[in-house]
Amino acid sequence: MVNSPNIKLYLGISFALIILFILVLVVPFSSKKTTANNLQPTTSPNAFPTSVKTDSTDSTDPTDSTDPSIPTVAPGFTGATEEAIPQPIIDASSQKKDLQSKVPIEQPLYSIDFNYSEDKFILNLKEPKDQAQKDFESWRAANYPGLSSEQFLLK
Repeated sequence: MVNSPNIKLYLGISFALIILFILVLVVPFSSKKTTANNLQPTTSPNAFPTSVKTDSTDSTDPTDSTDPSIPTVAPGFTGATEEAIPQPIIDASSQKKDLQSKVPIEQPLYSIDFNYSEDKFILNLKEPKDQAQKDFESWRAANYPGLSSEQFLLK
């Protein structure tokens, strides 16, 4: 039997490859389970990854930490300019919000609704349109002088 040593060699190599194949499949899955079991939830008094220390003397702040292991960063220039908003813009914004809360408005000569996709008021004029336009303009000037005519779309 001349083939006997070759068969033993083939069986040995096959057995070694099967063991190696099983190890390659089993070891990654078993290591994931052990790392998942080792993970423990960490509880911290800070909900944020960093903290900024301020000169506030208020000790009721839950994000205030005296832990020396947490580095503190002094707030610096953020790049934002602190610019005062002009009063006409503030007035127009508050008037627009007020009118949005009241729509739809039905009057004898016109009706007003709001289109959120265009961010404008929809003005529907009834007949006679010239009289309805004058009536609407006088109402707008008396009640909402901060809103310009560009805020209204005629339909």
